[in-house]
Amino acid sequence: MVISGVKHKLPFSVLLFLLAAVTFLASWLRLFPRTWVESAYARGLFPGISYGLGFFADLIPFSWLDLVIAGCIAILIYGVSRRRWRLLLGTVSFLYLWFFWTWGLNYHRPPVSDRLDLDTSGLQPGDYERFSQTAIQEINRLWPLASRAPLEREAIAVMAMDRVERVVLKVDGKHWRTTHRVKTSLLLDPWYAGAGIDGMFNPFGHEPLVVKGPFPFELPFLMSHEIAHVRGIANEGEANLIALLATVASDDPRFQYSGWLELWGYLGIPESLDPGPQADLRAARDRIRSRRIAMISYMQVAMLDAHLKANAVPGGIRSYSDIVALAIASQPRWSEFK
Repeated sequence: MVISGVKHKLPFSVLLFLLAAVTFLASWLRLFPRTWVESAYARGLFPGISYGLGFFADLIPFSWLDLVIAGCIAILIYGVSRRRWRLLLGTVSFLYLWFFWTWGLNYHRPPVSDRLDLDTSGLQPGDYERFSQTAIQEINRLWPLASRAPLEREAIAVMAMDRVERVVLKVDGKHWRTTHRVKTSLLLDPWYAGAGIDGMFNPFGHEPLVVKGPFPFELPFLMSHEIAHVRGIANEGEANLIALLATVASDDPRFQYSGWLELWGYLGIPESLDPGPQADLRAARDRIRSRRIAMISYMQVAMLDAHLKANAVPGGIRSYSDIVALAIASQPRWSEFK
């Protein structure tokens, strides 16, 4: 009697899981060489990926993220009700692989501070004090100019796209077409309102998302930060730096005011501003506090912190505050980013 051999094929969902697991471990262990990531991916493959996904992002006025969420909910309900665990495993693995290889690998780029030759190690307390005084003077000077004719949301988005594109071109020497829309997420807006967060980047569709509600003086910096992510700036502190350069180095006082006012929140200085800027800061704080839900805010911060640490950002959510040192170190060169 002859017994024929039986070939066992590896299920596709299990293969996706293995690929995702290897990718995650390699990222967590920081095995991707920064020089290779910068030359082959960030300045080679990624602009083409961004161009393609940006084209699809502009096809619809609403966020692709809403479709992804709706699809995931449908798959979850189907998978649990039918006990299709491999389907769920494959879906999660596919989403992670899509996230990482179409954008997340940018976490392993050399720091922007290195690409701009910025040295923050020698900063002294006096540097921070002088910079704080400059911030006070600029905010007070710009408020009358910025408050006369506030920009509409659509106009701010167009200007922010152009400003970030110029800054990234100066930083990395790369130029490519990407999405021209700043959208909102119908499904996630309530969550982010409760979390006290005004914007996010959709890595699955390469879309900058900013919630409804921020005041015109907040939007230039908020939008510039999320657009910086679209252009491959993954680290939050570095996205803050790109947004700062896009705003304070702008010729428009409304953009300059937005950048300085955002920076004020990171400086933590007690000096008083003029009544106008003080009123703007109160209005912004009251807007966030009126919608924030403590438990949602705590959960969102914890998830974001874990996400950043798992993607080669050791400081986690504290990386946002890197903006102060980077701003001081880069200030002598701000005119280069006009």
